[in-house]
Amino acid sequence: MTVGKTLLFALVLAASALATGATAVAQEKIKVAIGQRQVWDSQVIPLGIEAGIWKKHGLEVDITWTAGGAETLQAALTGSVDYALTNGVEGVLAAYAKGAPVRIIGSEMRGAGDIYWYVKADSPIKSLKDADGKTMTFSRPGSSSHLTAQQIAGKLGVKPKFVSTGAMPATRTQLVSGQIDIAWAAVPFALDAIKKGEFRIVARGSELTELNNVSIRVNVTTEKFLKERPKAAQAFNRAYKESLDWMYANIDKAAAYWANVAKISPEIAKEGISFYSKERMEPWPISGLDHSIAEAVKSKRLEKPLTAAQIKELVVEIK
Repeated sequence: MTVGKTLLFALVLAASALATGATAVAQEKIKVAIGQRQVWDSQVIPLGIEAGIWKKHGLEVDITWTAGGAETLQAALTGSVDYALTNGVEGVLAAYAKGAPVRIIGSEMRGAGDIYWYVKADSPIKSLKDADGKTMTFSRPGSSSHLTAQQIAGKLGVKPKFVSTGAMPATRTQLVSGQIDIAWAAVPFALDAIKKGEFRIVARGSELTELNNVSIRVNVTTEKFLKERPKAAQAFNRAYKESLDWMYANIDKAAAYWANVAKISPEIAKEGISFYSKERMEPWPISGLDHSIAEAVKSKRLEKPLTAAQIKELVVEIK
């Protein structure tokens, strides 16, 4: 190789190294908290990472998994993470009304068709109408399982004792050991055992048809993050939407990934996905906020309805 060619080759290598370094620097780190790792709708970011989508948008994502509810939201409000996903909408409304600098940046789930309550096969509880005075569980205060439990019990006119039990595996353990009467779950958790007759479903969130077009879970960040890192916020929303699209365009790969995470069979995974239409998981628009505000006032999470100006500040659409 001549001196000229050697020099040219060296320059090409140097340029390549610089380009690689520039790409590495361009990867901006963000931290997110996501509730309930076992459920399908919590897989949007992990699957997007697997598909290389978040990296393509210049984001390196660090995930913290939680048991849901206020635990997830609090992680964002304390600055431990930049985003909190899968938050019960009424919990977010209550936090905002109390002065928390939270901002809703997208719907996470519409309707409650993925949530259900089950009992042991030999339980005397045949339906939720038998739940007066019994312990009925939810994940964490302010979660969608909490809000849905209260609404479905209210609709049936029963008064169970509501108990927070955290994650689904821990809840199941408490049911089996007799510490609680009615366990909560979200698809696909315990579906295999239900099919085998070990448990019975006594109530489904889908019974609350009035929630079908209501964003019961939302994704949030903080006012500070939006002001200080607007480009990252824009990249987040674009990567999230693209990851959701990828999930449903590559359903076999996505189902296999989820089956491995949730420790279920591919058949149960595909059955579970049927409970989650892509339309229900689309981030925009935020649906049924008036309904959620009215329910939050009824349950005394809000002292009074939010004003139009407050809603405009709370809900931020970034494209």
